[in-house]
Amino acid sequence: MNADRAAARRALLDLLDAHAAAGRAVPCRVQPDAGWTSDAPGDQAYGARLCERCPALDQCRAYGLAFPKEAGVYGGLTDLERRRGARKAG
Repeated sequence: MNADRAAARRALLDLLDAHAAAGRAVPCRVQPDAGWTSDAPGDQAYGARLCERCPALDQCRAYGLAFPKEAGVYGGLTDLERRRGARKAG
């Protein structure tokens, strides 16, 4: 993992921890087995739908779009959706 990605990931995880510590529901922390990192598209789609209620949705999505090769769901987008978006933007 390169230094920029590692720093961005640490910042995202710290943000998720802060929301959780403040009593805000962070879906990926409340339901860790909801398909966030599954290889199955249906599982990832389920996890992505749960993201809609997350207080860190925008920051998580920004991370996922910045690092589209990162596997799993980030900010309500599956890895396939993020890779497609990165190709369109690039």
